[in-house]
Amino acid sequence: MKYTLSLFLTIFTLSSIYSQYTEVINSNRPGSSYGAFSVGKNVLQFELGGSFSDLSHKNLNFSYIKELELIYTIRYGLLMEKLELVINGSYNKNRSVNNILDSNSKEIKTEFLNKQSIGFKYLVFDPYKNQKWHGTNLFSWKKNNKIRWIDLIPAVSVYVGANYVPEEGYFYNDPFTHLKKGTSYETTEEIVSLKGNVITQHHFVGKWVLVNNFIYDRIGNENVTINNITTLTHNFTNPIWSSMLENEFIKNDIYSDNFIKAGLAYLYNRNYQFDFSIGSNFKDTPNKLYLNVGFSTRLDWHRDVPPVDKELKKNQKEDKKLLKKNRKNEKKSQKQSTKNQKKSNKKEKKSLRKSKRKRK
Repeated sequence: MKYTLSLFLTIFTLSSIYSQYTEVINSNRPGSSYGAFSVGKNVLQFELGGSFSDLSHKNLNFSYIKELELIYTIRYGLLMEKLELVINGSYNKNRSVNNILDSNSKEIKTEFLNKQSIGFKYLVFDPYKNQKWHGTNLFSWKKNNKIRWIDLIPAVSVYVGANYVPEEGYFYNDPFTHLKKGTSYETTEEIVSLKGNVITQHHFVGKWVLVNNFIYDRIGNENVTINNITTLTHNFTNPIWSSMLENEFIKNDIYSDNFIKAGLAYLYNRNYQFDFSIGSNFKDTPNKLYLNVGFSTRLDWHRDVPPVDKELKKNQKEDKKLLKKNRKNEKKSQKQSTKNQKKSNKKEKKSLRKSKRKRK
């Protein structure tokens, strides 16, 4: 499920203590936000979806767009459990009518590569490793199923990346970019820009997950985009189902919006998840209603190292270091002994020569 660390509380606790890897797929879908935790070292994950949107714009003489967007995200646990490589983007097939200059315009079809991004996400702080805070109480169901003040302390990750926006793509996320070309509404955007994201993630009573993304986008452009996404996920009693409620806020001088989204996710097996979501904004400049379906899958090459093995490796490393130090000291001692022996032999020879002279 979305941001699920386990199917059951026990699995959640064990996986939280030792690594970010989980026995079941940990997908960001069906929402738009990033979770704080990575997929796990040596896990390659694909999150794919198709979105159909119906848009119309009151201020553009009710020009409209029927948008079909293919969305992808590729995630890979790189080098360590805390680090993740993220690549995402979309491809569009749109049907639109431009009424800005002519109210009798015909429908046109366009296909284009939209915004693409690449970046790295790193877990800065993980409170769930603290056994005193989040250990399972085997004697009290009540203590394991109530919200405590420590649940307000989130896991925190940071993301840094870069955007690539082709000439045919949406400038500043504005779907009416194409229709505005050649008019007084036309805008432009730099092809490459930077992006930063601070991610927080809370877990409540084993079934609720709250994620916040605080995004500073289009860094280096004339118009920086501020984007905030808040996602609340709930796992049902039957853990193969989960629900999602999300609010996304976009603020920019070129294009601003506010979306409410709701969705469901179905865990087919430990490596496959299917999802469905709907969303809408609450204005008519433009008005947008969308439907989204998708799935997530992964190639799992993860090999977790048990704590015992970690301790063993640590001891082996210390033993190796001590052995190296002892050998070094032994060589130094042998060298000093050889030096002293040579010095002693030299003195002895000198003493013999003096003795021979005296006899003469």
